[in-house]
Order: sequence, then C-alpha cells, then structure tokens
Amino acid sequence: MITSSQNKLKYFIIFLVVLVLIFGGIIGWIIFQKPKLLPEKVVTEEVFTLSGVVSKIDLENNFLMVKPSGKENQVEVILSETTKLIKLEAPFSPENPPPPGTQFTPKQTEITLGDFKEGDEIFIKTTKNIADKTEFNNIEFIQILP
Repeated sequence: MITSSQNKLKYFIIFLVVLVLIFGGIIGWIIFQKPKLLPEKVVTEEVFTLSGVVSKIDLENNFLMVKPSGKENQVEVILSETTKLIKLEAPFSPENPPPPGTQFTPKQTEITLGDFKEGDEIFIKTTKNIADKTEFNNIEFIQILP
C-alpha cells in the first residue's frame, strides 16, 4: 500500500523531471536559434594607404593610374592642390649599400606630377577610407619609393 508521503515523493520527482525537460528545451531552443536571431555583421576593413606601381600618368587631368601591389585591377588616383608629392632617395648608391643593420633616413625631395614615370613604385596615404574603391581623390601624400 502506497502512503501519502510516497505519493508526494512520486509527484515531486515527476514535477522535477518535467521542470528539467522544460528548461532543457528552452535552453536548447535558444542555443540553436541564436545564430538565426542575430543579424550578420559585415566587417569592412578601413584602408588609408596603398602601395603599388604607376601604370599611367595624365598630366592634363592631374591623375595617376596605379596597379596596387598584389592585385590585378588598377585604381585612379586623382591629385588635388593639397596633395604632397615626394621622392624618397636612399643616402647611398644601390651598388654600394651600407652594412646590414645600418639605420638611415631617406632624403625627401618635393616633386611635381611630371617627375613620375610609369613603373615607379609608390606609397599613397589618404585622408578617407579607400577600401574597395577604384577611384579616389582624398590624397594626403604620394611618395616615390627608392
């Protein structure tokens, strides 16, 4: 014969099992639904510099076509009156380099657009993000590398 204390224990165990199943179901649903509920974040990298090779110089329209390093496409770099054009030169000849580990500061010379040549390796610094752009005109400076 089942006593009332055994009945209470049986109902309490059933209640606990049902409670665990309900909470387990809720937690499981949240875990599996969370990726669907959150919007995907698109991470866009900001780019303010570019290295590449000059492929065309347009003196009349004041721009350079540049092939960025490691990419196939070209970008149009439109110069403004405030764009600084600089040529960097090593303080030694390439035939007679300094010993390894020697530190030096390259000589900087201000130049004009006419001093650029096709094939020049250049470094560009912009004032605005140029990621995924094929044309930009917010150039702080362009350096011809040694």
